[in-house]
Formats: sequence, structure tokens, C-alpha cells
Amino acid sequence: MLYALAGFSGGLTCYLRDGQLCYELNLFKIERTKIQSSGKLPAGKAKIEVVTQLVDKIGGPLDITLKVNGQEVGQGRVPRGMSLHFTNNATFDIGADLDSPVSLDYFDEAPFVFNGKIGRTHFQYASKK
Repeated sequence: MLYALAGFSGGLTCYLRDGQLCYELNLFKIERTKIQSSGKLPAGKAKIEVVTQLVDKIGGPLDITLKVNGQEVGQGRVPRGMSLHFTNNATFDIGADLDSPVSLDYFDEAPFVFNGKIGRTHFQYASKK
């Protein structure tokens, strides 16, 4: 588990499974969008980026790009994003999914603790111009 926001009833998560980088947006259990890297990540230290770009308007599609060490390794489109927020008591977890698990992929392994080292975590918001 790299990070998880909210829980089983709706949230988003990014994690490693069998060496692949995986992203999932769980839209209130109604629709789950999964995007993963095209191959396994290299062994050792890596810079992982998840770039989320709003296509049109809040609540609309999101373009997701997964990068490892500056190279694109996966991409896809979330057909519908969130228009507000998941829940008032949603947690944002790094290294483990401490709320109810966002993804069915690791539901039985919750809290699905990351066994590596997570260094610096950086979030950047940039509005469209």
C-alpha cells in the first residue's frame, strides 16, 4: 500500500501488487476504475508519480498517468470523478490502508502494509490555465 483515501464505500488507492503499480478509484461501490503499470517496477529505490488531470469539470472524467522514475508506465481515464468528497470521517493513509479497504484486490489482506520504505511524499495542485 502506498496510499489510500477513504474506504470501502468509496475512495481511491495506489499500491503495489506482484511488482506492478496499481491505482483504483472506487466511486461509492457503483463503479471501480483500475489502472496499472504495463510491467513490473524495477528493484530498488524508485520515484513514483500519480498524475491526475481533470478533463473538463469537477465530477467529470479524470486522466490518470502513472510514472516511475520519470517514465510513463501506465495511463487511463476515470469516467466519473468525485463532485464533492468521500465521507466526513475519511482517512488518508500512507503505507497501509487503515480505514476499511478501498479495493477488493487487497480486502482480505487489510491493512495491506507496504513492506518497503516510503521516503518523501509530495502533493501538488495545479489549476488549468
